[in-house]
Amino acid sequence: MARQNRSKQMPYLTDYIQWAVSWKRGWPLLITPTTIFTGLGISTAVAVFTSLATGGAHGFNSGFFAGMVSFLGYMLGAYGMSARRVRTEPAHARLRREARHIAERLEAILDKRRLHRDLSVEVASLLEESARNWHRARAALESPYWQRADLPTHLRSAREQSLLAVDQGMQELMVLFATSIPTKPNRWAWTEIVDEVVGQDFLTTKGRVDHISPFFEEGRGVAQKLFEMAEQVEAVSRRLAGEELIAGAPKPGSALEATLAELRQLTEAEDELRQDLRG
Repeated sequence: MARQNRSKQMPYLTDYIQWAVSWKRGWPLLITPTTIFTGLGISTAVAVFTSLATGGAHGFNSGFFAGMVSFLGYMLGAYGMSARRVRTEPAHARLRREARHIAERLEAILDKRRLHRDLSVEVASLLEESARNWHRARAALESPYWQRADLPTHLRSAREQSLLAVDQGMQELMVLFATSIPTKPNRWAWTEIVDEVVGQDFLTTKGRVDHISPFFEEGRGVAQKLFEMAEQVEAVSRRLAGEELIAGAPKPGSALEATLAELRQLTEAEDELRQDLRG
């Protein structure tokens, strides 16, 4: 097996990592640019008012000092409120944030083409299979049928709940295997490079026995539920699409069939016309 193929032998996990790290980054503790600009506006107003009220030679200095104090006070208050919000944020939001950090570690390993080296075979295989089922479920739920504008409310709700469930399943796996994922990529050893060129591990076994997760059995249970979810979502999608066809919707290829019939009629008419002209 070529070295390039060995470094890309987990396509579904690779796609999931790239999807996970694309989640929107949040400002630490919810201190946003809007909060900063609001604080600057308030402190500027306080500084101007203090300068005008104080007057004299000390007006500017007093205003500047009052503005700085008001800005620091506002930011400390905003920091405290945001910290309280983070402590009370929903569990699914914390799970997603933690999973994203782990995905970033995996992305760094992926960039070095060491995903198959720095993960144990057991963890890598389970994550790859789970990512494949995650992709199956999302692909079915993102099909044209599920995204129709006239989709019934109960089906729309089922779709949203299913998407949330499969996403949380993958996020739970990421968190479970956090201790099995290096904080940063390992360096390539010359023995590993030789094995990559050969296509087999003769000189090294690193990544094959290291970093086996203590939560592997629990993770396997989550992976099994992801598989069952993908199976159910695909089955329901096929059944609903089939019921729609039975209800009178156009059959696949009906437009092509009608056009081909018209072209055949046109060809037959031209042949008859040529025969009449010859006669």
